[in-house]
Amino acid sequence: MKRLVVSLLLVWVLKPGHAQLGCEQVDGCSCEMSDGSGRIQLRSLARPDDPYRIDHSIFTFLYTPCEALHNASGECKDETSVCQLFKEGGLGYNYGTADSAKFSVDPDTSQVRISYSRVDNNITRVSNVNLVCDPGQREKALFDFEWADPLLLNFKLTSVCACPGGCLTPPVTCSMKDSCTCDMSDGTGEINLHPLDNPWAPFRASHLVPDVGRNFTYFYNPCSGFTFAHTPCTNVSSCQVDTEATPQIFYPLGHVAPASEAVTDEEGNVVLKYTGGDDGRQFDVTLICDAAQHVPEFTTMGEVTRHYYKMTLKTRCACPGLCNDDPVARKERYLKWRASHPD
Repeated sequence: MKRLVVSLLLVWVLKPGHAQLGCEQVDGCSCEMSDGSGRIQLRSLARPDDPYRIDHSIFTFLYTPCEALHNASGECKDETSVCQLFKEGGLGYNYGTADSAKFSVDPDTSQVRISYSRVDNNITRVSNVNLVCDPGQREKALFDFEWADPLLLNFKLTSVCACPGGCLTPPVTCSMKDSCTCDMSDGTGEINLHPLDNPWAPFRASHLVPDVGRNFTYFYNPCSGFTFAHTPCTNVSSCQVDTEATPQIFYPLGHVAPASEAVTDEEGNVVLKYTGGDDGRQFDVTLICDAAQHVPEFTTMGEVTRHYYKMTLKTRCACPGLCNDDPVARKERYLKWRASHPD
């Protein structure tokens, strides 16, 4: 009788309907659910240049799935996906490298999680990111702190991409045709910034840096760049100027042409990425489509991490198909500028 009971229990436990749920790892960014519900794919949530950020107590936590953080400092330079920083400064701690990502499923809650780790001087730091499936969380993933133990951090990431099959379509990109025109991969058309090209009067915006207690001024011109005579900002797309220094200090931020392929952020905005600035400086320009924005609006967040800058350009020309190159209008702008700047 005892053998019969044990045998029946084994049959019940091993039935397919009662098999332990798992998620077989495909790579450091995706896994396949064992119940056939589909693949969890986090590729579109990767934010190496602008990581998810939490300010908690005396710490700041940074996270990006799939790829290592860019422009990180201290210990977090080492291929880090999860970084703990002290708000008052310091080198910070690497709480998990991108290549250490491991998917698993909690047998009690069926919660899918990614675990990251980093071993340094026989000390192992671990962070867990619980993936919360929310089909309604499409525009932007939510990253939250849950709890911590010594050498262990726990977070949750809420997104439609945490749902099996929720984010299997490839991210929308925009392939550059020249320095300021690109074709959208979703077939919506061409984004053309040529009508905004004005090397004689680039876009201008200021940003206050509280730690320093003064404003820095940023200049940007798409397409042909610009030059400030007798300064390091020669044939650049953007320049940061410390206007309150004596004499003023000029920092070139990037080459005239952006990367060959522009990406879209979580809101669907095209982001142009520029590199090649002084001492490794680089910056992003987020193009915000607004068909009613005939006069472009340029803003900047300044230096968000060391030598990495963020700017936005809100304009109808950021909408696919709304703007075309107009050399005549460009010449008229130049003549108008020239008339107001006599030698």
